[in-house]
Amino acid sequence: MAIELKNISDPSAAPIRVSPRVVILGGYSARSAEERDRHIAELRTIGIEPPETVPAFWAISPVLVTTEDRIEVQGAMTSGEAEYVLIGHEGRTYVTVASDQTDREFERTSIPRSKQLCAKVIGREVVPLETLLDGWDETTLSSEVSVDGREWRPYQRSPLAALVPPRELVRSALGDDLLPDGTVLLSGTIPLVDGVTRYDAHFRARLVAPVPAIELALEYRVDILPQLPATTGGSR
Repeated sequence: MAIELKNISDPSAAPIRVSPRVVILGGYSARSAEERDRHIAELRTIGIEPPETVPAFWAISPVLVTTEDRIEVQGAMTSGEAEYVLIGHEGRTYVTVASDQTDREFERTSIPRSKQLCAKVIGREVVPLETLLDGWDETTLSSEVSVDGREWRPYQRSPLAALVPPRELVRSALGDDLLPDGTVLLSGTIPLVDGVTRYDAHFRARLVAPVPAIELALEYRVDILPQLPATTGGSR
């Protein structure tokens, strides 16, 4: 299924239609060991142990990638994570902001399977990666959460200097410097401002570059699917 994206560095350009073929989620991808250990400590407070090697990467189904402003999940213990995302399309790499919504309860049992349980939201606006490279480390990634969609609280905030840079991310995930067309690669996330994981129904994130002045954003609501009555077995 194709997703439609707008290249805001060229307002006159037609929308970009990308059909994701390979989707890879990065994790534990802090640039420094100190920040990586901080993220590991946060997840351990909710019973999640890190993988054997970091950074880590997991493949998920391409149908989970969406630009919609509403997603549905099975349980109450899911939360978003602000990330940058690289998108390969027609020989170029584009970047925008993303959220890796994850089922934290199931993540205690299996990280890769928990990643498959929730949609991954990406921003509708993108820019070519080279547009941001000069000011990459000063670009800020942040997120906020809300119970009702009206009152928001800061959730994450960090410069991209805290994360593995894009070329290194691609090389670590794919063993190559080039991101193939149709590949969507999420970076892994940044620490929480207070170390507390929250499961609020509303999540928004921003990627803000100082030079050139660019803001890429997303916002979505999480709805929990209803629990249906248990059915009785046996023949009809």
